[in-house]
Amino acid sequence: MKYYLIIGYQLLEKYREFPTVRVHINGQLVDEFLCDNEQTTEVSIQTKHIVNSHGTCFNKTWDSTETSKFMTPAKYKMIELDATSWPDKGELTIEVSDNNSNYNNGFMTLRSIVWITPVILIRKDIHDNISILHRIMKKLRQELIRSGHYWHVPNRTETRATWPGISPYPTKLIHRESFEENLHRGGEFTLHFEIRKKHKTHLLVGDSRPVKGYFRVDLFFLSWYQHHTKKCFNLTDEATYDIDTGQRTVGNVLGKNK
Repeated sequence: MKYYLIIGYQLLEKYREFPTVRVHINGQLVDEFLCDNEQTTEVSIQTKHIVNSHGTCFNKTWDSTETSKFMTPAKYKMIELDATSWPDKGELTIEVSDNNSNYNNGFMTLRSIVWITPVILIRKDIHDNISILHRIMKKLRQELIRSGHYWHVPNRTETRATWPGISPYPTKLIHRESFEENLHRGGEFTLHFEIRKKHKTHLLVGDSRPVKGYFRVDLFFLSWYQHHTKKCFNLTDEATYDIDTGQRTVGNVLGKNK
């Protein structure tokens, strides 16, 4: 099975030379490149929310449109990998070297800071076919709405893995792991991510917690994917509540892709 490993990179502050980035999968070097990008770009996605509440002598519709905007490095490395021999539990390592700062009389006067984002691991057939990706997103978002996770029920999303990679913009309910807070660093450093197999696919996770249930849909990834492929999602979340019975019904979650 073929996968794409996508690594965005940016030098936020530069001192002398461009740093070097080395990428290892399960201890094997798969790529090496210079972090020679100093530009940021904005990606965005528009989401429409529709909530219909009805009951005896009660009928209310709440309709709103939300635009989410994210800043991300303008350049990224896209590495094609063969996962045929990968174990069910593996590791991705991203090593940044030659990332030096200048010190004068004990004080830092010039520094070099690298930002690594996004970090995405996605099957090639899914990435290359927006219709497949669209169906996956529809199923995942329907499950989140149906189970109550989407509607901000406290302490319900903590064990859900972010798919298809590590998000630099986790939701408020998701505990911010230390590696997520430190995707931008100065000096030489190494980022470690677990690769686990679940639902017949390999995915990136940030720590050793068990991954339960469906994956969590990441709006940052959808925004980035739209920018990357120049193909847009018509993203609509809809739910209907029966006040009398307490029943929740999920409507059409994703419109047709454009």
